[in-house]
Amino acid sequence: MIGHAELRNPLRWYLAALLLGAVVCLFDGHFFILKYRNQRWAELLPALGLLAWCYRSQPLAFFSQPLLSGWYGLGLTGLALAALIGGAVGPIAWISLAFVGLILLQFALLPLLQPAWRTYGADTTRVLALFTVALLGIDVGVWLVDHLLEITPYAAVPLGRNGRVPYLFLNPRFANQVALLLLWSFLPLLQQLQDGVIHRWRGFWWGICAAIPLLAMAQIVWTSGDGAFLAVGVAAVGLMWMALRPSPQQPLYRMAVLLLLGGTLVAALLAQVLDGGQFLGEVVERNLEQVAPAAAGGDRRIVHWPAYLQAWLQSPLVGVGIPAVPAPFRICSPHNIWLSLLYWSGLLGTAFGLLLSAGFVPRRWRGSGVQLMALPLLASLFVYQLVDDIWIRPQALALLLVLLPALTAESPQAKPAGGILKTFAFPGSTYRLLALVGVLLIVVSVVVPEGVGWGPSPLVRMAQRNAICLLFFS
Repeated sequence: MIGHAELRNPLRWYLAALLLGAVVCLFDGHFFILKYRNQRWAELLPALGLLAWCYRSQPLAFFSQPLLSGWYGLGLTGLALAALIGGAVGPIAWISLAFVGLILLQFALLPLLQPAWRTYGADTTRVLALFTVALLGIDVGVWLVDHLLEITPYAAVPLGRNGRVPYLFLNPRFANQVALLLLWSFLPLLQQLQDGVIHRWRGFWWGICAAIPLLAMAQIVWTSGDGAFLAVGVAAVGLMWMALRPSPQQPLYRMAVLLLLGGTLVAALLAQVLDGGQFLGEVVERNLEQVAPAAAGGDRRIVHWPAYLQAWLQSPLVGVGIPAVPAPFRICSPHNIWLSLLYWSGLLGTAFGLLLSAGFVPRRWRGSGVQLMALPLLASLFVYQLVDDIWIRPQALALLLVLLPALTAESPQAKPAGGILKTFAFPGSTYRLLALVGVLLIVVSVVVPEGVGWGPSPLVRMAQRNAICLLFFS
């Protein structure tokens, strides 16, 4: 039975809404642009629901007591202002306005959700694990069926006259991002099992705990997710390091390493059966190909990274607005978070973005509960974003909204700020207002003719390919 306290958990309903939206969009695959547009709604509406929850009756401390240090508030407002200025003077002013609104909505909600994690952390841990198994299970299941039927996964391929193959994500990269973020949700569940917090249905929950790394690694290996595999490998080294250090959590980390390695091994064995082990056999070759010398007009990252860096030098201070694409380029983004920030928001936006990211890093790494995810999640997130752009995709942003507040929810409070930082040590009411301003900017961009509108904009496209870019709003 679910208790009344758990029913008041907003994160439980948020995850339920995300899963429902994913299932509804699963069968909406007749036209990939329509599917992508509906996926954006499936991510935005639950976020607006969380914002509405933040407008419930609040204690007086909500209007006066800072939620986070002034560094986070300074980073948020500075990044938003830098992106706003860069967009205003750039080629896609009204489209960039929506992305500024998205920054405010997303990152202003994060500190507002930390109290929910502190109150309902144990319940949210179990719900998050169930959500992970359900979402990754659907994805892996659809991939497996498509592969066995010799149909290209993650594509709207005609099946007969009247139907198309349903698919959960638009391409394997989007699927890799979700698997990478959700993989680490088994860690706090494992602690609950080892500490005896879960008394009933322990066999069921052990199965859920073991299924998460298996499904996530199967998704990554089967779809040849090189970047995700590398990121997980780096995070796994961090887990092994924690498993070797004497601490009260040492047995937990050792079991976590065994579950992760076991899931990877089973996924690799299944890949050997399904495709002859192409992923493990070609992973080195594929990565060397990306950094090998190539012609200037190619699609490899080694070509576009220096090209985006050169394009950034045209407006180094504030950038050109999110998500402008240089005219001669053949890809929609540089697939690197630092080059993306530099080109889109300039040096100012990148510097403030670094301040903002400090709000996700725990003050102590030896945490418990959901904070156990901090080290592997942040390590894999950092590494993966060196080769891909996870922060402008609907599903990834929706998951970051619920995962990032968990990492520092139990961290000790920072010392009171002084000087200018005291001005940016915002209470909950200010963050709530900033999130509402973000919604207003998104609405303005939707209704203005040159804004994001309801479909992909001709102002954000790859000129050489004459193809559209799908970067959340554009």
